[in-house]
Amino acid sequence: MKISRREFFTKTIQGAAIIAVPAVLGSVLESCSQSNPAMPSSAAGLATINVTPNNNTIALDINSSSPLANVGSAALVQFSSGSLLVDRPGKSTFNALSSVCTHQGCIISNYDAPSQQFICPCHGSRFSNSGQVTQGPAGAPLTQYQSQFINNQLIIKI
Repeated sequence: MKISRREFFTKTIQGAAIIAVPAVLGSVLESCSQSNPAMPSSAAGLATINVTPNNNTIALDINSSSPLANVGSAALVQFSSGSLLVDRPGKSTFNALSSVCTHQGCIISNYDAPSQQFICPCHGSRFSNSGQVTQGPAGAPLTQYQSQFINNQLIIKI
């Protein structure tokens, strides 16, 4: 049986695709399944603060024993229905962000103080302290929550 040139090329391309797809798919899946080996040495695990919200509000006392006592510090604030990232870039300035990475939903638990960036431990996405993506694979920013600092108490609306 004689096949046409067109049939020959079609079958050749289909065969090559069948061989190539698993290799490409495997490398994509592998890149998202590995933990982040390039965590900078300046990144540290966040201190954890456990709280109980009241009427969709979190109140944190900021005193000398608080993980947020110093400018440049950050913490993971945990409560029954979730957690937030909080950092203190200025004497009376705080940022409160979602702690759920927008890439694959990992909880962000590392902070690089020199660059003031939160780092996802799963795939290395980095977020500024305003929640903007500074390095992927995440493509969307973190949700930012309204906060207010009054009389050494940080109030966050969740």
